[in-house]
Amino acid sequence: MDIRSLRYFIAVYEERSLSAAAKRCFVAQPSISTSIAQLEDDLDAKLFVRHSKGVSPTDNGTQLYPHACKMVGDLSAMRNLFVDSPTPLSLSISLTPFLSGSLISQVIKTMLNKIPGLTLNLVDESESADLRFTCGRYTTEEDIFYPLWEDDYVVAMPLDHWLTDFASISIKQIDKQPFISRTPCDILESWNYLMQKQGLTTDIRAQVKTEEYALDLVAAGLGISLIPEHSSRGRNDLCLRPLNDVKLKRVVGLAHRKEQSFPAHLINTILTAKQQLKINKSVIEPKLA
Repeated sequence: MDIRSLRYFIAVYEERSLSAAAKRCFVAQPSISTSIAQLEDDLDAKLFVRHSKGVSPTDNGTQLYPHACKMVGDLSAMRNLFVDSPTPLSLSISLTPFLSGSLISQVIKTMLNKIPGLTLNLVDESESADLRFTCGRYTTEEDIFYPLWEDDYVVAMPLDHWLTDFASISIKQIDKQPFISRTPCDILESWNYLMQKQGLTTDIRAQVKTEEYALDLVAAGLGISLIPEHSSRGRNDLCLRPLNDVKLKRVVGLAHRKEQSFPAHLINTILTAKQQLKINKSVIEPKLA
């Protein structure tokens, strides 16, 4: 077992695809397959199950993942100990406005703490950038995507709303309810399809661009809204309820074009940031009231 095998394992685990992992690591797919097979042999454990759509991690693979991330991160940190004068690294990162600012701030903090000499320039999503915070569904085959966290969508409502009497709600209970809509929204197309399929509508009272504005209008009693859980972190002026018959989520991460290349310690730091978010999961995820 070597560190390269662990890097390949991490890539396959996160991409859920041998071919996607190979593109991400800039190697041929047989190299990934051989490395994973050797790692499974060394550990005497099956790490992935192959199927028509890619691969899925086994329980052994899921158990190995955080340890692999830590080992790769520790090695990178060890190498940095003996770098007398780190090469300055300047990066631009674009921010999608409807993502959780608190989680993005944690990732940026980890990057700045772990990479000596790093300078970040945060720009609007419309500007050109080296890296971009985005959702998985907004990436293409020309991108490499590093997932950082998942957001489950829930219904946000005023504290005195009648739907707060239910521990979870059905999409049918939202029919004709005053609603605060967000545009852009990464699951808007799926949401509209589900509503139309069941013959349901909402009484749209306002359309806003950011989740913060939507939450403010909900708290003011103007309607309910479909919001990612993380976006309501720290707010006690509204109530959240999960949907019991619909599962909507988004995967948020950092992406860049395949033709771009970055130092290995930057990629390792991104993986470290992801692991840190998982460690703090109980803190960063708001409880459904």
